[in-house]
Amino acid sequence: MKILIVDDESIVREGLKNNINWQELNLTVVGCESNGKNAFEVFNRENPDIILTDIRMPFMDGLLLTKEVKKIDHSVIVILLSAYDDFKYAQQAIRLGAFDYILKPIDIDVLKQTIRQGVLKRKELLDKEKKPVPPLKEEDLKFLKAEYYKYPLQLEDELSKSIKRGNKDLSLNIFNDIWSEFDNKGFTEDFIKRWGLELIALITRSIIEIGENADILFKETDPWRQISDLPTKEKLRDWMENIINTVCEYISLAKSSKNRKLVDMAVKLIQNNYSDLDISLNSIAERLYITPSYLSALFKNEMGITFSDYLTEYRIEKAKELLKDVKIKIYEVAEAVGYTDQHYFSKVFKNITSFTPKEYREKIL
Repeated sequence: MKILIVDDESIVREGLKNNINWQELNLTVVGCESNGKNAFEVFNRENPDIILTDIRMPFMDGLLLTKEVKKIDHSVIVILLSAYDDFKYAQQAIRLGAFDYILKPIDIDVLKQTIRQGVLKRKELLDKEKKPVPPLKEEDLKFLKAEYYKYPLQLEDELSKSIKRGNKDLSLNIFNDIWSEFDNKGFTEDFIKRWGLELIALITRSIIEIGENADILFKETDPWRQISDLPTKEKLRDWMENIINTVCEYISLAKSSKNRKLVDMAVKLIQNNYSDLDISLNSIAERLYITPSYLSALFKNEMGITFSDYLTEYRIEKAKELLKDVKIKIYEVAEAVGYTDQHYFSKVFKNITSFTPKEYREKIL
């Protein structure tokens, strides 16, 4: 197999070319270019199996290079290199079909292992291309309008949205509606099998778009081979429902874990900053990079209490501790827990404890 190396830093480019035993990896270096534009010309001339490219380069960056080569050879293996530890690049690279994403400084052992995996994947994809997807039959084509060739059912958009939310019941209901259309319009088994590949693509896009790891699906298997081996429509349906069910549960758990983490962070910020006069739902949401309405809903759902009520109750609990020390005046207690108006503080305190701060202090003493 052939590999093309692309990096605008000559020390990196030449180092990769000369310091790795490419023969050991069963690869031949067919180009060593300093920018994406020259690399694209080499790609068209040499048809490499693997491209090892930096992201930030002049004339044509690694992301654009990936996009352009994938238009010509969708199974080419692209491994991106970057000194920028920024997930948005990795996310964009995955959407464009990159095989992997490696940060600089490069760990040679990690790189070699990734390339070995890339070689295996390239072989797998080339083998799969030898087993063509069956063409649509005449009875399938007559049911399809021109705008439906890529997305045969408008319900797919609704399915993607519900999968992104991790809503298993709604996703399965939408899938059942799609299956009903298959039955009502008499789509053939071959067509439904082809649509199975679109379902995999839809699910993969949905997972990537919410920032989750799409490798949970078919990392080491061939979905078309699995679909082809299913003997009946009933088995096909069970297979598709199982995938939707599994992915929704995965997303739901991932979201739940992230939501709990966000709420825990909000609680910690309250506990560390309760004396701050300016602390609010908006200020905490801003620090967590989410909207106030989203934080409000998450907080109520996870804690069973509103953000405002939690902040107030926490402040009053801290005030109770301070009131035990008679040397601290009540207005000083109020200020220490985030209240500038002593009268308002006393009113809030009484609403929660049924005592004024003065009565509470006398009671505990």
